[in-house]
Amino acid sequence: MSAAQLVVVVVVGVGLWVLWKRYRYPGGWSFAFGWKYESDRDALANARQKAREVSRRAAEAESAAQAKLSSALAAYERRLRQLEQRIARLRNPGTGGRLDSLGELVLFQHVLMVTSGPAARSIELAGLDARFDTGRTNHSIYLTDAIGRVHRAKYPHLLPAVYDEQRFDEEAVRDFTVAIQNAVADENSFRARIPHQLSHFAEELEEARANTHAQEEARKQLARVRRRNRQDTNRRVADSELEEALRDWKSLTGHVPPK
Repeated sequence: MSAAQLVVVVVVGVGLWVLWKRYRYPGGWSFAFGWKYESDRDALANARQKAREVSRRAAEAESAAQAKLSSALAAYERRLRQLEQRIARLRNPGTGGRLDSLGELVLFQHVLMVTSGPAARSIELAGLDARFDTGRTNHSIYLTDAIGRVHRAKYPHLLPAVYDEQRFDEEAVRDFTVAIQNAVADENSFRARIPHQLSHFAEELEEARANTHAQEEARKQLARVRRRNRQDTNRRVADSELEEALRDWKSLTGHVPPK
């Protein structure tokens, strides 16, 4: 910053300070700056500071009580939301995480996706039967769903050299079939546990909804703090002294100063 810029900053700062001083102590230059009225300015400043400090302490106490109530409400809502989400996931687990894939089949925790054809479709793992078979040109995985519908996934292993198509090793197809069978076993076990888990989490949700103790206590504390602030003798005294100081300044200058 150059010397000229520094001078401008100082001048602007002094000008703003003068305007602020004139605003806080209205009535004329001598009332705002003169030594004659210094004690009067000090009396008004002290009354303002005392009232401001009492008000700040009251506001801080109420803010802390309000924050405690907000925290209790947030914890209550968070607990309900967690339980509701658990119940929703049990009722509709979706696809789950991806486990493996081979050719047209993609294996997830809860479903098997078939990607061949015009659009992908899913087969639920619950109750699914997966069987490996091999033929002269293709290995096959036969998938029979819970209602008896069958899908055959083909994995070519004997193709003319001119064909630019993937060939599949028998062991890889067999291993993938085993992976499907294991995922089906896990899914069947998961589905068998769902009724008990749904009942358990439904009970927890009902108990959580009824448990409003923390927020009720926080509400009572907030009410106590507000009541104490309204009845605070120190605050009433400080406000009364400030009003008296404002009246004294008006009597002295004919102008009402801001609080």
